[in-house]
Amino acid sequence: DEMDVDEKQKEIDETAQDTKAAIEKIVNVRLSAAQPKNVPTQSSDSKFIKYKPSQQSAAFNSGAKERIIRMVEMPVDPLEPPKFKHKRVPKASGSPPVPVMHSPPRPVTVKDQQDWKIPPCISNWKNPKGYTIPLDKRLAADGRGLQDVQINDNFAKLSEALYVAEQKAREAVAVRSKVQKEMMMKEKEKKELELKELARKARSERTG
Repeated sequence: DEMDVDEKQKEIDETAQDTKAAIEKIVNVRLSAAQPKNVPTQSSDSKFIKYKPSQQSAAFNSGAKERIIRMVEMPVDPLEPPKFKHKRVPKASGSPPVPVMHSPPRPVTVKDQQDWKIPPCISNWKNPKGYTIPLDKRLAADGRGLQDVQINDNFAKLSEALYVAEQKAREAVAVRSKVQKEMMMKEKEKKELELKELARKARSERTG
């Protein structure tokens, strides 16, 4: 019975140790994730160096023949930005580059050279360099002769409709001017009759 109790106690202790180690591992991972990384560590060790000055005189170095210097590492601010920038090296490709297959070079024939001759583009409006181009060449380069010209019937209908509308407008203007002239003539005749009547009345009053 005592042996069984000892074995059980031993097993309990081993399980407790394993559990403690697992929990400590998890806690350390969490703590390391929460703490800043790449913090420069500073050593608190100091070194003492003894040296002898080159000028051995009473007027120099306070007359001392040797000195002892204490060297301490300069404190570093952990929040200071890094002084050196790390350049990321591009990852090398695992497979070799794909070879580019080219056809064997062939000599250029005269026909190929003539086909590759492209005439310069000359504007019909601007010619700052003063190129002289024949008219037939200019029209050929324009490329308008290559297109089939198709005239729509609506152009004829439009021109005819415009002609008819113009004739009607002219007739309307002529009729309007004629009516206006007749009205002016009638008005003039009416005024003349009124003036004649007034003159007749004036003469009759004088004689009477």
